[in-house]
This record gives sequence, C-alpha cells and structure tokens, in this order.
Amino acid sequence: MTTTNRLLVFVVGASVVAGCAGPTPPVTPAPTPTGSAQEALDAYERFWEVTQDAYAAPGTRDWVPEVSAVASGAAFDSLMRDIRNYAEFPAHFEGVVSRAPVVADVTDTSVTIVDCVDLGDSRLVADRTGEVLNDLANRVQRYSYRADVVRSGDRWLVERTEAALEEPC
Repeated sequence: MTTTNRLLVFVVGASVVAGCAGPTPPVTPAPTPTGSAQEALDAYERFWEVTQDAYAAPGTRDWVPEVSAVASGAAFDSLMRDIRNYAEFPAHFEGVVSRAPVVADVTDTSVTIVDCVDLGDSRLVADRTGEVLNDLANRVQRYSYRADVVRSGDRWLVERTEAALEEPC
C-alpha cells in the first residue's frame, strides 16, 4: 500500500466512525495524583507535546530522539509510523487538540491513564496544496483514549495507546 493510500485510509477510516457520539456524561473531578501517578502523568503530557509538535512539522527533522524520550514499544512504533507517513505524503496537522487525562490505575511500575480527546478545530492539511484531508463534518469529535505508561529505569514512558473512537466522552 502506498503512503498516499495509507494516509487516505487513515483519514477515511477516522471519518467513517463519526456520528457515534451520544450525550456527554458529566465529568467528576479526579483526585490530584501524587508520586508515581504524577510522574507518569507528567510523562504522558510530554508524550502529547512531542506528538503535537511532530504532527505539526513531520518532515522538518528526525523525530526518533524526541519520540524515544517519551515512548517505547507499540506507542513508539505507532507514533513514528504516523510521523513518517505524514512526512512522506507530505501533510501536517494544524489546530488545537484538547484533552482531559485522568489516572485510572497505578502500580509501582505502571500507570494507566484515561483521557478525553477533543479534536476541536484540528485538521490534517496537505503541504503542497493546502487541502484539508479530514472529513471534518463526519469525524468523531471527542473520544476516549487510553495510555499505559511504564517505568523504565528512572523515567516513565508511554508504552501503549488506544483510541476508542466508539466511546464518546
């Protein structure tokens, strides 16, 4: 499958599941995380910062050092694959993605974070033409997102992520 086809499959696939969102349940404040939970949450925030920076300018540099500082395993592989696909197309993301992460489960070596991702006005834009590649009218706007953050030596890394487009938040 060509890079163009992979990118279009991603764009079309994300738009196909649109329209599944129901009423938004009320949000209850979570307790303030401490210790390992806070360290993992901080690592998760850095993961998102790198992700958004890389998606905004995927072809501008080698993102491996920055991504490997915040991710490992499947999360590293998935993020690098997306960055490379966008760089090869070429396309980039514009706009703001809002989130509301909450620590869901904590052990000494792992923390599960559940987030509510709101795509807001973000969009995937073709570098050459400026064409918006997302089906903005039909995409899932808000969805649940789960991340497993693990201790690796003296630092925390996002090891696995899962977007649950069928789970509105």
